[in-house]
Amino acid sequence: MARTLFSILLLFCSLWGHAQQLSGLISNSEGKPISFANIYIQELATGTTSNIDGEYQLALPEGEWHLSYRYLGYKTKEVTVNMPKNDLEMNVSLASQTYQLKEVKVLASGEDPAYFVMRKAIVMGDYYSKQVCEYSNMVYLKGSGKVTKVPGLLKKKLAEEGITANKTFVTENISKIHFLLPDKVEEEVISIRSSGLDNEANPMQFITTNLYNTRDDGFISPLDKTAFSVYKFRLESVFEDQGRTINRIKVIPRRKGKDLFKGYLNIAEDYWNIHSADLKLKLPMTDVHMRQMYAPVTDDVWMPVSFDFSIKFEGMGFGMNGMYVASIKDYKVVLNPDLNHDYLKQEELAKKQEAAAVAELTNQAESKVLSVKEKKRKDEIQTLLDKNDMSNAEMRKLYRLMEKDNQKDQKIKVKEPLEIKIEKVKMAKDAKEKDSLYWAEMRPIPLSSDEKISFIKKDSISLIRNSPEYKDSVRQANRKFKFNHLLFGKTYKYKESHSKLSTPGLLSFDKLSFNTVQGITFSAPFSFTKKDTLGHYLNLSSDFTYGFSREHLDFSVGGRYRYNGMKRAWIGGEAGSKTIDFNGQTGIDPMLNAMASLYFKDNYLKLYDKNFVNIWHQTDLANGLSLSTKLEYANRKHLINHSNLSISNPDHKAYSPNIPEGVAANLVGDNKALTFMASLAYTPRHRYSVVKGEKRMTAFHKQPTFALAYRMGIKNLLDSDADYAMLQASVKQEFPLGFNDYLSYSVKAGSYLNKNKVFFADYHHFNTSKPTLMLGGDLNTFRLLDYYTNSSTNDYAEAHVQYTSDRFILKRLPILNNALTVQERVFANYLTHAGRKNYWEVGYGLSQIFLLLDLEVVWSFDGNRHQDTGIKIKLNF
Repeated sequence: MARTLFSILLLFCSLWGHAQQLSGLISNSEGKPISFANIYIQELATGTTSNIDGEYQLALPEGEWHLSYRYLGYKTKEVTVNMPKNDLEMNVSLASQTYQLKEVKVLASGEDPAYFVMRKAIVMGDYYSKQVCEYSNMVYLKGSGKVTKVPGLLKKKLAEEGITANKTFVTENISKIHFLLPDKVEEEVISIRSSGLDNEANPMQFITTNLYNTRDDGFISPLDKTAFSVYKFRLESVFEDQGRTINRIKVIPRRKGKDLFKGYLNIAEDYWNIHSADLKLKLPMTDVHMRQMYAPVTDDVWMPVSFDFSIKFEGMGFGMNGMYVASIKDYKVVLNPDLNHDYLKQEELAKKQEAAAVAELTNQAESKVLSVKEKKRKDEIQTLLDKNDMSNAEMRKLYRLMEKDNQKDQKIKVKEPLEIKIEKVKMAKDAKEKDSLYWAEMRPIPLSSDEKISFIKKDSISLIRNSPEYKDSVRQANRKFKFNHLLFGKTYKYKESHSKLSTPGLLSFDKLSFNTVQGITFSAPFSFTKKDTLGHYLNLSSDFTYGFSREHLDFSVGGRYRYNGMKRAWIGGEAGSKTIDFNGQTGIDPMLNAMASLYFKDNYLKLYDKNFVNIWHQTDLANGLSLSTKLEYANRKHLINHSNLSISNPDHKAYSPNIPEGVAANLVGDNKALTFMASLAYTPRHRYSVVKGEKRMTAFHKQPTFALAYRMGIKNLLDSDADYAMLQASVKQEFPLGFNDYLSYSVKAGSYLNKNKVFFADYHHFNTSKPTLMLGGDLNTFRLLDYYTNSSTNDYAEAHVQYTSDRFILKRLPILNNALTVQERVFANYLTHAGRKNYWEVGYGLSQIFLLLDLEVVWSFDGNRHQDTGIKIKLNF
C-alpha cells in the first residue's frame, strides 16, 4: 500500500533553473502560514509550492512577471513582480475565499443544482482526459514522514535499520516527464536523494492518473459516468477565480467503501473542467487526504500544477504519518488533433445560436464537408450542451454522441501490440551523487527544520557507509559462515556472479511436519540459482527429508535451466526418492493434514513410496501457445502407518489405514510405471513484457485459455506395469463485469482412451478440500467432496464458476458496508462421472477479512437432493 501511494506521488517533481530567487512567506489574514500554497506564472508555464511552514522560493529571470498565489479556501492573489538582478523577498497574505450562493433556476424536481454542474462535467470529462495527446514537464516531489508507532517485538530489529518512532524521513526527486496518449510515459530522473527511504526510482506508472479517470487505480471518480449511482452532490457555493465562475461541489458517497472519495470538487462554469479538488480516501488501515490545484498552461488547457497529500497509516502495531508535496512546471502541450475542440469556444457557439436566421446558408456550407448523419449528431450535441435541466439519460446520450464525434476523424483502430513496453526510468549518471549545495540551489520547495536535520544525519551516515572499507566489510559479513546459520538457515548472495545459495537450518520449524506414515518429518532443502541479463536461469536443488517414525531418509536432486528467455524454453530433470500423495497435483496441503491428524486424528493424506527419475522440457511454440513434455520412470511401493501420535483426540478415534477408502488393495500395491505426459495450452493474444531477456506473460487477461493434456503409461518397457492413455480438454477464463466485479469459469472434460492396467496413482484425481479449514484453494476446488473417493478412470466432466464483487449482498447493509477490505463471492461447482452423477455445490463467501481470511458457507447436492452443508474458513498465507 505504502509503495503504491509513494509511486503515485513520485509523479510530481520539478527542476529549478539557475536564476535569482524570489522568496518569502505565504500566510492568511491572521498571519498564520499557509502550507502547500501554489505560486504560478502562466507566461513562463512555471511555478512552485510553499512548504509546510508556508515558505516558498522561486527562481525567476530578470524582468516583469505576473504571479498567481493560490490555495484551496483562499482568494487567488495576482501580483506583478519586477524581478531585479538580485534575490528578492516578498511575503504574501491571502484572504479567505468569499463564497456566495449561485442564482439558479429551481427545477420542478427539486434537484440540487450540483447535479446540473456534474452532468456537464462528466460529459466533458472524456474530452478533457484526451484533450492533450502529448506533453512534457519538469516535476519536483518532496515526501516526508514519521513512524509514530512501532510494535514492541520489532523495536530492536527496526532500530538496527535506523527506524525509530518520531524520526523524520525525507525523500525528494527532480525528473523530466514526457507523456504520449494513451499511456506512454518516459521519465528521466535528474536527481534523487533520501534521508531514509529507498533511493531507487520506480517507473511512474500512474503519471496519467487524474480525476477524470481513476478506474484503473481501483477508485470511482466523482467524474465517472456511473458516479450518480454511488455519489450524491450538493452545490455549496460559487466563487470567482482567474476570470471564471467556479462551482464548489460537495461530494458525498452514497455508501462507505475503499473505492469512493469524499470532500469537495471545484468545477469551472461553462467550461466544466476541474479547477481544484480537496478529497479524501479511506483505505484499509490508511487515510489519505489529497488536494490538487489546476492552472491554465495555455489559453484553453488546464493541467495540474501542484499536489499535496497527507497519509496516515495505523495497523498491525505500526503507525506512520506522511506528507507529500509536488510542484510541476515547464509544461509543453500538444492538443489532440483527433478531437473536436470547438466545445471550448463558447463565444463562437453563442454566435452560431444567434445566427439561426441564416441557418440555411450555414447548412449549405457545412453540407460540403459533413454528411447528414454527422450534421445531425453535431446538432444533437449542441442542443444537449445548451440544456439547463439535463437528465441522467440525456447526459449518457450526450456522452456517447461526443465520444463518437471525437473518434470520427481517428484512423482505423489498430490492435494493441502484444508486447507491453515497460517504460524504463532513465537515471542520470550522477542522479544520486548531487550534494547539499546542489539541492539548496535547485530545490523549489524549502525544507522544514525537521527535514534539514534528517538530511544532516543521513549525510553523516552515508559518508561512512559509502566508504570502500565499509562496503567490503558488509560484503564479507554477508558471505561469512556463522554458527546461527546452521541453526536458522541462510541465503548467501553473490552479486558479482548474479547467484545465491540457500541452506536450511536445524531449528527451521517451518520444515517440520507430520503424517501417520512417516511420523514427524524434517526437511532440509538446498538451492543454488544463477541468472544473467540474457534470460538464462539455472537452478540446482536437493532435498533431504527424514521420517522419524518410519526411520527412513528420502532424498532427491534436481535442476532446471532456462536456455531461451524469449521462448520461455526450459529443460530440467530430477531423481531420487520421495513419499508422495496419491493425488500429487491437487491433494490436501501437508500442513493442513498434519493439523487435522494431530488435533482430530483425521489422517486424510494417503501416501506411497516413489523412487524415480524424470526429464522434462517446456517451450513456447508461438506467442500464447506453450508445449510441455515429461518422461518419468518410477518404482512405486505401498506404505503403512508407522505413527499413532496425536495431541488431542476429541472423538476417541483411531487413525485410518494408509489406503484410500473404497480402493482395492491391488490398486495401491507395488508397481513400476514408465509415464509420458504432454500438455498444450493456448491463450489468444496473450500480452507480455520483456525484462532482462525474459518474456513474462501477463497474469491477468480477458482471453480464454484452452488446453489439452495427454498422459500414458508405457507397458513392458523398463518392466513398466502401467498400460493406459488419458486425454483431457479444458478452458478457463476470467473477465471483468463491472468496476471491481469479476466472473471466472473453468470447464474440464476427460476420458481414458484405454485403461488396460491403471494403478491408483494414475487415476484422475479431483481438487477437493474436505476439512473446515482451508489453506489456500482456487477456482477449481470442490469444498465438500471427500478425498480420493471420486478419483476415477471413467469419462468425467467438471465445471466451476465464480463471481467476485466488492458489493453484492451483505456489503449493501448498513452494518457491513464499512468493512473496507471485504469482498463477496458466489460460486458453483459441478462434477459428473460414472460413479458420481450430477454432483454440484453452491456457496457464498466473504474474502479478505482482516486481509488474510476468507469465510464461506457451502451447500452440496446429489442431483436434486440436498446432501450436505458446510462452513469453510480459508487462510490466505
